[in-house]
Amino acid sequence: MNPEYRKDVRILYGDANTGMRHLYKQALSGAGFTQQREFDSLNGFTDLLAVARPDIILMDVTLPGGDACATIRALRHGLVGSNPFLPVIFTTWEAEQALVRRIADSGADDVLVKPLNTRTLIERIEVIANARKPFVVTADYIGPDRRKAVDRGSSIIPLITVPNPLRAKLHGEEIDAQAAQQAFAAAQAQVQTLRLRQSAFRIAFVAQQVVPAYRQGKVDDGVRALLGDLIESTQDIGRRVLDTELTHVAKLCDPLLSTARQIASSQATAQPENSKQLDLLQTLAEAVLAFFNPDKQASVLAQEVASAVERFRTRQAARTANAAALSSRG
Repeated sequence: MNPEYRKDVRILYGDANTGMRHLYKQALSGAGFTQQREFDSLNGFTDLLAVARPDIILMDVTLPGGDACATIRALRHGLVGSNPFLPVIFTTWEAEQALVRRIADSGADDVLVKPLNTRTLIERIEVIANARKPFVVTADYIGPDRRKAVDRGSSIIPLITVPNPLRAKLHGEEIDAQAAQQAFAAAQAQVQTLRLRQSAFRIAFVAQQVVPAYRQGKVDDGVRALLGDLIESTQDIGRRVLDTELTHVAKLCDPLLSTARQIASSQATAQPENSKQLDLLQTLAEAVLAFFNPDKQASVLAQEVASAVERFRTRQAARTANAAALSSRG
């Protein structure tokens, strides 16, 4: 690829350290990336995105002013900025496993461990431009597919090819504004559809576990966390259908959200007065799932949810057994 085309790429980089920002500026300028904008905090990040209109973001994971991982997760979910597909590279001084996992779960494209050298930085930018991973949408993740090729081959999770102006610019290709907008809209629509279905499935999946737990009076922190997931998924659907042709689904989501919140705030579990709320929660959860899967029979959906619950419980049991084994050794 011709380095001459790098001058057309807009790069936004952030680091709290003045010296690091200076190094980025020198490295990027020396490689031909002359359209740069820097920042030292997450304060005002949304406004900065609108002004800078970057083709790629480079940012330190410990930036002050907020949670960098949460910010990029919000970006991927359409809560921050206007382009959820922006390429993002995180930088960090420490590659501690838990932090790397949080970075991956945010939906970032890559993570680089400091200190950086110019060659590595430029190579990573070009890799994202030329071989960017397709996006996937799950119940709790939107972003580049993180799976290995061998795992990807047997999966039924759809892969989404997202717009990548970075590649076009680095290859000196003329960008057709209308075609680019159409591709962007198509990718957004695909993400929207998949996310709605995933959220609906998550609601039914949680209800299948929460309702029996409350009926039996076996409510612990794990069950409360699951109910919190149901509330979050219901809010996600409500936000996504707002001002769309699916606004009428609020007739299901509003009472579902209200019922879930009432159960969450109640200390009662198996009390008679709580039974009607649990019945309503289960019914509404099934209705939301059916609404977003009109091509599937209720029995098929019920089996899919039951299978997912069984897999979840098996994993939980394995984790508990492993933790007990480690504890006994200690």
